[in-house]
Amino acid sequence: MSQEDTLEQSVGESPVDPPGHVHHSAAVSDRGARQDNQDSFLVEDELGLYAVADGVGGHQAGDVASAMAIQVLRDVITHWRRDPNAVKEKAWSVLHRAIESACATIHRAATNDAERAGMSTTVTAVLVDGDKAVMGHVGDSRLYLLREGTLEQISSDHTLAAELYRGGVIAREHVERHPHAHVLTRNVGTQPSVMVETLLLEVHRGDLLLLCTDGLNPGLHPPERVVDVLDSSADLAGALGQLVERAKAAGSRDNITAVAWRRDGSNEGLSRPVVEALRSVPVFTHLSLADLARVAAEMTPRSYDAGQTVLHQGERNGALYVVLEGRLRWALPSGHFAYLERGSGIGTTTLVAARRSPAALTAETPSRVLVLRCEEFRDLCKLRPRLGTQLLTALADELSDWIDPETDRGVARPPHGLLVEY
Repeated sequence: MSQEDTLEQSVGESPVDPPGHVHHSAAVSDRGARQDNQDSFLVEDELGLYAVADGVGGHQAGDVASAMAIQVLRDVITHWRRDPNAVKEKAWSVLHRAIESACATIHRAATNDAERAGMSTTVTAVLVDGDKAVMGHVGDSRLYLLREGTLEQISSDHTLAAELYRGGVIAREHVERHPHAHVLTRNVGTQPSVMVETLLLEVHRGDLLLLCTDGLNPGLHPPERVVDVLDSSADLAGALGQLVERAKAAGSRDNITAVAWRRDGSNEGLSRPVVEALRSVPVFTHLSLADLARVAAEMTPRSYDAGQTVLHQGERNGALYVVLEGRLRWALPSGHFAYLERGSGIGTTTLVAARRSPAALTAETPSRVLVLRCEEFRDLCKLRPRLGTQLLTALADELSDWIDPETDRGVARPPHGLLVEY
């Protein structure tokens, strides 16, 4: 990033969090292909306030407009948080009022200064209050919610092309390529007041809120890859930086700003060695970190001493074994054998139905494994349909590859093919 670009990150517990909850927040702003940066952002953990603003006007001081909007938001919410009488006002109401106040302030400044005539800005803000979050939104910056491995746009784009789509005039796939894709139908500052889109959200453990200016949009495709970037890194600022670089590579010509806020969830207990081991197993390779955590939560850890038998030949088995540490020996009666080390999995077909082991599995060294029984696999698929679809699709692809005549994966020819026939 250039010297004019900014990056912030914080981790901690704030007064607006429920007791015992920790949040993570980060922000990245990059001027991208532009000579200057007219975006502004706000990360105020103590206030529970997060926002992005994309200045409109170019030479008409769009950067001033976005900075003014952020300042007004901060001032209004600070007063609401700290004034005993003001806190009686509901969060959605105060955020709505703050954006309206920003609109009036910018319009007044533009009216009184010829050099700033016509300046305005988009604003997308989130006010977190306990287990609730309120969105306040005007323009084509966006708010996304990442929950349980799915990224969903929460805000509506206030552009002419988006309005045409919502009115049924054009198809969804034509919106981003429409000549009026970036023509705003409302913004903060052109008029003394504006219609603010507000929405109340429940915040769950593990939820991530992503606010961004439209310069990031090219980097948000495909959504599955974005989920993986945001879920797979404990460094939230670093993950945002990756999305910025993806947007640039995809052709973004605008300033790029992103703010992320995440409430602590179950993923913190998923260590990198476990992630790397599970991702080495084809059935789990393409799962997001959140989904890997759900799978790992259903797996049973087991430890074996050197020489200890894990599976006897002919023993009925209905479980997938994934090696975390050590080395296991998989030996067929013919004398052929192979070794399984960290990230190796054995027993994939038994996730469909239990079957007798064609070989003996023994710990060559002290070893740790994770075991997923077929009953637990089925429960995951039933109780979490989206995750189940991913798991079953990956399993079908894997089994199909084994019987594909163009490959030799199903041929019992050591060492290749020795492990995958089971």
